[in-house]
This record gives sequence, structure tokens and C-alpha cells, in this order.
Amino acid sequence: MNPVLRPVNNLSNASKTHPLLRFWRGGLFRPELKSTFHLALPLMLGELSSMLMGLAGTMMIGRLGETSLAAYGIANVLFVMSMLLIWGGVRMIPTPVAEAHELRDGVRVRTLLHAGIWLSGFFVLVASPLMWLGIQNFDVLKQDPEVTVLAVEYLEIMVYSLPALILFAILVNFADAFAYVRLTMVLSFGGLVLNVFLNWLFIFGKFGLPKMGINAIAMNTGIAHALMTLVLFAVIWQRKDLQYFRECRTSLAAVWTQTKSFIRYGIPSALQIMVEFAAFGAGTIIIGQISKTEQAAHQIAINLVSVTYVTIMGVSTAGMIRVGQALAYKSRVKIWMAGVSAIGLALLIMVLPTFSFLFFPGSIVALYIEDPAVIGIATTLVFFAGLFQMADALQASSMSLLRSLNDVVWPSAISFVAFWIIGLPIGYWLAVHQGWNANGIWVGYLIALIIQAGWFLRRFFRLVKRM
Repeated sequence: MNPVLRPVNNLSNASKTHPLLRFWRGGLFRPELKSTFHLALPLMLGELSSMLMGLAGTMMIGRLGETSLAAYGIANVLFVMSMLLIWGGVRMIPTPVAEAHELRDGVRVRTLLHAGIWLSGFFVLVASPLMWLGIQNFDVLKQDPEVTVLAVEYLEIMVYSLPALILFAILVNFADAFAYVRLTMVLSFGGLVLNVFLNWLFIFGKFGLPKMGINAIAMNTGIAHALMTLVLFAVIWQRKDLQYFRECRTSLAAVWTQTKSFIRYGIPSALQIMVEFAAFGAGTIIIGQISKTEQAAHQIAINLVSVTYVTIMGVSTAGMIRVGQALAYKSRVKIWMAGVSAIGLALLIMVLPTFSFLFFPGSIVALYIEDPAVIGIATTLVFFAGLFQMADALQASSMSLLRSLNDVVWPSAISFVAFWIIGLPIGYWLAVHQGWNANGIWVGYLIALIIQAGWFLRRFFRLVKRM
């Protein structure tokens, strides 16, 4: 029997049940959830493999001591701040590409691809000076002198890895929008293996190679991403099922218009990411001014939260792709189903890390470092992280869905209020004036993420209802 007709046979009973339950029983939602999961799983694993590069690097650096670990943490704050515009811009790519690919609109896809390559050049020109500015003014952060020396050396090498990182970020979003998610997953894991092996060789100076410490991570990140970028280029220009757009031609005016559109929506999108990450960065700086022991513990907790966050970003990307495919058919119902399935899947996936962080924080932290003082502080921070995992899943997935609808201005304002007007001031007051140290900052994070999650979720469903 056609699943669409099932509810008609039991109208009297259906009217007594909740609309969402009727929708589930109607047989339409489960296939959507299944499709989203099959799309999201390779994306999650691909995102996780990228994050595992940082995780493995952090664990290796932890063996060098708290000074190296603190330097790696604070250096990555500046690196992330320099990359925020890029991440905001590339997050606008999957939905229009998925829509055009669904319709097999070759001219549109070719225009989007050329605009993406132009966008990578623009990002290099913007991000490189920002990183150099941070390097030249690093002393303003008032970190431990030993930490400052190591962090600056790391960032100076990282600048030269930027072009490969940026171009890979652009191309992987195109490949995902084409639904080549298994390919990007395998490629990401290949890059992970290469990166970890090179880090092991050069961080510790194995087989007579120079012992580079945290600088090895900066160098090897560029090498791994350059090789992965070459593979993606080869795939996009050789796949037979993409022949439809390779045979088409576009115009300079169309590419320039699309590039400006990416920038137009990408900058507000980046501002939302910048507001959130800047709040986490500010917390790192405040904690670093308290003590490097607190900062080392904070870095461990942040690294764990980052692992779970990028996993949810895989679900979010799948949601954006499904929304793009729904937009091709101009179907509000399909858009609604894509959004609900992405949000529901994100919550389900976050159950395991929530349980682990709440009940086994000490055992997880012990994998990073042996210093009892750092372990004691980090254990409490990881417990706090467990409290906001569900809120993080909601805000990350609903924010990506808002981006897929080109709603990027209001979310930036929402994030600003949640973090900078409410969360971070409360965290600072608890940390500095009440003596809670890093614990106070993390309470502020918890409050901000809960506010942001509720606001984003409400806004997405209101926008879909108005379509």
C-alpha cells in the first residue's frame, strides 16, 4: 500500500495522536531519516577523521609536557580566528551545489565550481595577513613566556599551510554536495594516517629526523592537505557522472556574480562562527592568564568537545545537502523533513558522548596527560562538557539548516547575545571574581549554548512555516 494513503484509513484515531507521531506512522519520515543517515555517516566519519588529526596531535604533544600543550592550544585559538571567514564561506557551498546537481544544471554547477576556486584565492589573501597580524602582536595576550615562544614558531609555519587547507575545504564541500561522501571519507582517513605518521616521526625526532615538537604539526598539516587536494581535483575532472557540467561553459560575469554571492552570505555566516569561536577563544585567553595548568586542562576539554562537535557537523552538512535537494523541487514538506531528520539524528548521535563525559570524565582525561593537577581540573571541565552536549547538537544542526535557507544575519545577532551579553560575562565573573577559574568559564559556555540552541531551533521552524 502506498504509505501516503495509510493515515486515511484511520482518520478518527489519527486525529487523537500528536502530529509528529502521525507523521512518523505515515511512513514518510522514516525513509527521510534513513536517507539522511546514509548521507551523514560517511560525512561524520570524514569530519571525525579530520578532528582525529588534532586529537592525535594533542595527545602526542601532551607527552612533551604542559608548556607544549598550552602553546599548541593558544596557537590554535589564533589559527581558528584567522580561518573563521573561510569556514563561514565554505558552509554556504553544499546547498546550492546539491540543488544544481539534483537538476543536472551543468552551467550552474560549473559556475559554482569556478566561483569556489576564486573564493579560495580570496580567502588566502584575507587569512594570511590576519595570521601574521596575530603573530606580530602575540605578546598582547600576556601568556607564559615559554608558551609564547613555542606558539609563535608554530604559527609562522602554519601560514604556509593555509593555501592547501583552504582549497581542500572548498573542494571537499563540492564533492560532498555531489554525494561522493564515501570518497571524501576514505580520503580523509588516508590523510589522517599520513598526518599521524609524519607527526610521530617529526614531533619526537624518530630515525634520526629533527625533533620539531609542535612545529611538526604545522608542517605536516600542509603536506597532508596538499596531497588530498590533488586527489579531489583528479576525481572531479575525471568522474563520468560529472561529464554533464564539464561539457558546459560559463561566463566571467556569472562566476563573479556567484563569487560575490558566496562572500555576501559567507561573511555574515562567518560572523556567527566568529562570535562563537571568539567567545571560546576569549575563555582560553582568560584561563591562560590564570595559570598554564588551568590552560592545559582547558585545552584537553576543548579538544574533546571539538571531536563531538565536528561529528555533528557531518550531520549538519547532510542536512544542508538534503535541503538543497528539496529546494530543487520547491517542496516545503521535503525541507521540513530534511531539517527534522538532521536535528533528530544529531541528538541521537550525541547520546554516547554525553554519557561518557558525565560518567567517565577522569578515565578519558587520563589518556591525554599524566600530570595529576591537570587531570583533576580537566575532569571537572569534561563533566561540564557532558552537560551541554545535547544543546550543542541542537544549535549546530539548526544553525546549518538556517544557512541552507540563506538566513545568516539574525543567527549572528543571536550568537552575540547568547555568548557575549550573557554567557561569557557570567563565566568571567565566576572565574575571576568568584575564584572558580576554568570552571566558571565553562559554566558560561553551558548557559550560552542552551540559549542559542533554543533560539536557532525556533527560528528554523518559523522560517519553514512561512515558506
